[in-house]
Amino acid sequence: MDYKKQNVQNYFLYDTQVENLFLSEYMPSAPENAVKVYLLALMHVQQGLPLDSAALAKKLRLSAEDVDAAWDHWYKAGLVRLTKNSAQQGGGRNVELLNIREMVFGRRPEGAVSVPESAPFALDDAEFSRLLQSIESATGRLLEAREPEEVASWISEYGMAPEVILLGYKYCTQRGKSNRCRYVGAILKDWRAKGLVTADQVEDSLAASDRHYEYYRAVMKELGFHRSASEPEKRIMDSWFDKMGCSLDEVKDACRATTGIGNPNINYVNSVLVSRYNEKNASGSQKVSEENIFAKVNALYESIREENARKTEQIRSEVFTKIPRIRSIMDEIRACGVAASRAMLRGGSGTAEVARQKEKAEELGREKARLLASFGYAPDALDARYSCPKCRDTGVLDDGSRCSCFKEKAEALLKKQ
Repeated sequence: MDYKKQNVQNYFLYDTQVENLFLSEYMPSAPENAVKVYLLALMHVQQGLPLDSAALAKKLRLSAEDVDAAWDHWYKAGLVRLTKNSAQQGGGRNVELLNIREMVFGRRPEGAVSVPESAPFALDDAEFSRLLQSIESATGRLLEAREPEEVASWISEYGMAPEVILLGYKYCTQRGKSNRCRYVGAILKDWRAKGLVTADQVEDSLAASDRHYEYYRAVMKELGFHRSASEPEKRIMDSWFDKMGCSLDEVKDACRATTGIGNPNINYVNSVLVSRYNEKNASGSQKVSEENIFAKVNALYESIREENARKTEQIRSEVFTKIPRIRSIMDEIRACGVAASRAMLRGGSGTAEVARQKEKAEELGREKARLLASFGYAPDALDARYSCPKCRDTGVLDDGSRCSCFKEKAEALLKKQ
């Protein structure tokens, strides 16, 4: 007796199975085109339909380069295996989609990214409190209501080291990315999927990915800074080495020009280098000026954040003076969040305590709303103020993409220039 399966003809009548691990761990931090390419390829593979890169690009209205970049992304994430296609004219690659569950939990195929097993870290209350305080210090903001619980889940459920979690917040903050919980979580899970489970492994990987890492360190040292360069500062420095063709000695010489000013900074060095470059290349003046728009937009965001922070602090001071109980309520709500997070670290034995703390926090929240209303304030009067609620005045959305307000600010600066 022969067994065979009817070929699929109307494939749009069927479903495509997507692993939840892909949706929760890999998709949030992936570029949009990479997600499109992966899902369409997955559908063809599951339905046994023929597919090549040219057809994939045509269906998605992408270029061949976009498709190649998408597969490069998934290869680095460890979700596919790429092999050279010797039978295809002009080269080309074969793509094998790996089973994510097998990759993460099972025995790994040769060539797949290896993620070492990590036992959950045991933190006592004092250590966990210090971690939360360090995160607030690194980000320059108070943790959001549910954030301590999320941090606790990264430790208990994913086995992430506290120092790696802190490094994730620092990485996002220093590079001008969103340092909100959702985005940081996506970065951390991406690191773990790549097998980066210790702070040393992460730092080595980041150093290798920074093209001018040693240059950045040399410039910051020349200026007397004992910290890493921020992402906007790196972009400015990249323009010196890549666009203007400056040597490290030329940059160091420009840094020495800051000796006589009270607050030496990258922008001042940049003005010196741009001026010197324009003297040599008068026709390149406009080009260099446009390259600095990015830094100017980020400086504008920083100014907006400072002004909104001042307004937020002003209204909070006013409310705390009129309604002293509000400050106590906010401190108690915060304590509930921390207590719930600590209970989460205990696993099943802490479930009842988590529920109790959440219920207490909700009751305190209702009391706070009633008090604010009785004095004529809106329920969100004490919330942080943002000119753009979508990106919280950072220019970067939670998924890592640029906010629409960034383009508006850049265009306005270009017109003014």
